[in-house]
Amino acid sequence: MSRFLVGTRYLILIPILGLAIAAASFFIFGGIGLVQLIFELIFYSAENTHLSAEGGQGLIIFEVVEFVHTFLVGTVLYITAVGLYQLFIQELNFVGWLKIESTDELETNLIGVTVVVLAVNFMGDIFAGTTDNLLQYGAGIALPIAALGLFVGLRAWAVKLGKEM
Repeated sequence: MSRFLVGTRYLILIPILGLAIAAASFFIFGGIGLVQLIFELIFYSAENTHLSAEGGQGLIIFEVVEFVHTFLVGTVLYITAVGLYQLFIQELNFVGWLKIESTDELETNLIGVTVVVLAVNFMGDIFAGTTDNLLQYGAGIALPIAALGLFVGLRAWAVKLGKEM
């Protein structure tokens, strides 16, 4: 029975592969889109009225922020794939902050990147001017960020208390 249970850990390779492919897709399509935007800005901005009109700079910033958002979502997927691999299969030789030794560390890394994704999303909507009720929208983003911060803080505090006892 124990050999069977040890062998089932390789089932985690299915979501790891899926997450890695999804992360690569976000990076590739986001990179292609960003390069296209840069070429459009360099070669066609004078001809293209939506880029040269008043408010066009805000639109450009919004589009760039959307690509940053795409890359950050890809990063979340990549960190999850790498973390699951390290937890279930074997340790990888990565930089210190990406070495995952427990699900707590994986959750903390994911929470940090998620907070950044939410903040970038909010910033992009501010630049685009697409939100009518900015205060409500900002509170809707700030509350989950505060809850995640409280969660991480309380967890760190509980771990610290556990080590002191």
